[in-house]
Amino acid sequence: MKTIAFGNLAGGNATSGVLRLLQHLPKNTKAAVVELPCLGIPKLSYALQDNDLLKLSKERTIDQLILDFDRKNLQDLQSYIYTSGNADYFLINPKSVPEAPVVRKLSSNQSLIDLPMMLKERLQGYDYLFLVTQGTLIHPATHFALRTADAAVLYATEAVDFVGNYTHYRKLEQIFGVDSSRLFLFVTDNNVKISEAKVYHRYSELLKEWERLEPLPLPNVRRTEVENSGMIGMIEPLEYLDYQPQLSAATGMSESDTKKLEELTAIVRGILQESHMDEYIQSLTNGQTRQKIKYYISDIIRELPDSSVGNMGISDVIKWIQTEITELGVIQKILDDPDISSIEINGPDKVIVEVDGIDEHRKEIKFQSMDHLYQTIDKMLTPIGKPISSTDPIIDANYRGFRVCVVADNKHGYAGVSANAPLISIRKFPPGVYSDEACIKYGNVSREIIEFEDFIIPNGASVVVAGGTNSGKTAHLIRLPLRVPEITRIVTIEDSEEAMLASKIQYQNYPNLPSLLVKKVEDKNKSYDIKKLVIASLRLKPRIFLIGEIRDEEAAKEAISAANTGHVFWTSLHSNGAAEAATRLVQLNGNTSAAASQVVGAVDIIIFQKKLKNGRRVVTEISELIGYIGTEQPILNPLFKYDTRSKQHIKVGKITKPSLIEKILLNEPEEADLLRWCKID
Repeated sequence: MKTIAFGNLAGGNATSGVLRLLQHLPKNTKAAVVELPCLGIPKLSYALQDNDLLKLSKERTIDQLILDFDRKNLQDLQSYIYTSGNADYFLINPKSVPEAPVVRKLSSNQSLIDLPMMLKERLQGYDYLFLVTQGTLIHPATHFALRTADAAVLYATEAVDFVGNYTHYRKLEQIFGVDSSRLFLFVTDNNVKISEAKVYHRYSELLKEWERLEPLPLPNVRRTEVENSGMIGMIEPLEYLDYQPQLSAATGMSESDTKKLEELTAIVRGILQESHMDEYIQSLTNGQTRQKIKYYISDIIRELPDSSVGNMGISDVIKWIQTEITELGVIQKILDDPDISSIEINGPDKVIVEVDGIDEHRKEIKFQSMDHLYQTIDKMLTPIGKPISSTDPIIDANYRGFRVCVVADNKHGYAGVSANAPLISIRKFPPGVYSDEACIKYGNVSREIIEFEDFIIPNGASVVVAGGTNSGKTAHLIRLPLRVPEITRIVTIEDSEEAMLASKIQYQNYPNLPSLLVKKVEDKNKSYDIKKLVIASLRLKPRIFLIGEIRDEEAAKEAISAANTGHVFWTSLHSNGAAEAATRLVQLNGNTSAAASQVVGAVDIIIFQKKLKNGRRVVTEISELIGYIGTEQPILNPLFKYDTRSKQHIKVGKITKPSLIEKILLNEPEEADLLRWCKID
């Protein structure tokens, strides 16, 4: 939305100019026109010459709006709108008289100062918001409309008014710091021109210039009261040189009511965390669970001894707290969308989603301000009890249903590490694992690869699933249990919970899926890293141990060592290819000949998965790890390759590794299967 301040600061009437400008807007443009109540003269009402205006009640005027705003009783802005032609108007009461303007009824100048920013904040659904001024720089609504608008038009019909407007143009630029690229001198007299600044005569020229302007961001600070000195409705402009226009916190409630609601919300949230933690977390991404949480909230509030808030009814209190706790505002819709697998937020208007492997910029999803974005972050992190702060500017949290990483910025009250804006990365975990048929249809694997895994996994192969970031490694890894009997004991070890085998729909009948998670505390002796958990898992009688991802040397050494004791070993690893994955395993284990020997003994199969340019995540290579030449050059036996031209998976080899064939033979496979997949001398 573009916000345009439009006025004649020399004292002339700008009403006819803004009405003509509306006629030049492109078809289907959605415009709101606000007649700021600086002087209280209903100029727009007179100019519209609409008979229906005679019936307009004062409750549907800007007069009532500013009174309600001042008294913290603001209603939905739709209730103050008068529609005429193709625009929505916020009009001064046509029955008002200049001798008794509405500004005299206000408690302070604060509401007039905040009015332009509040309107800009709440009318974001329009293409254009026109703030039509009546006063000069000493009138607070006019003053801050000009300073906060994306563009300010100083309109005149004759040279004498133009001179006055140009004087104010220089003041706005030189004294109050308004960028000259956002100031537009407009005069209907084509003969008026000056060399010091560009003068516009055509409305089409204005519209063309506005197209290139980026809207000014809404401020990210909360409202702070200014001292009320002098007459209400007038200010001394120089006293406000350093004053930053701010978003109003007015919500139609008194401060005491707001405080009481916040206290009730904290009580309810605490009860939910204590008694319904799993459902509380799931409600952020699950509509059915969210409705359930809303019922809990209603019951909790009704059972509290004191849940009254000012003049609000109990139903209104419940609805307010339900929304505060269960909704995440502008991103709730994409969180609920099952087709969206991940969300990246790089700023208030930079929301990226991934659908079917393709990243999309959802331009229609915008936070009102940086402050609004941080409020959403607070809501998101509250259930897990990890608030973001200057001492902890990066929060990486895993919920049952999604993983979120939040990074604070270094400009908006936090000593964070993001340069321009807070960052949010949300990765959604599906409730189940992908079926074989779904993977085949998608193109991730072929039916022949499924049959190969059905043979190799139950026969004890240790597998590394390798690939780049967001290539689908974890999704493939957690499908491997589909190949083994339900009673198989699989111990999962992870730095952060992502596999969640026991919670997956397909594994509800698998009773033997314990999971261990890394525990980090300040005292390293009391911390439990992957190394300690691998050692502990060996005492838990695992048939298979699954390590979510190997990242460091200690974890790699313990995992490879444990795998060489006869346990089956599944894990994932970041790499750019199967050969690089084999090399990295040796490097993480000390990069010695002994390490290479241990890796060969522990790892049988490397499955490499890649995200292609079209967004598809595809297994591009399956190889058998045979050995190493030194420590740098792995010897691989390719079994499957992906042909990018034909988009087909092609079987290119058979298993030849003696130790793997020995494992297979111990399980007495069918002769036909043995000969199909293994090269037997």
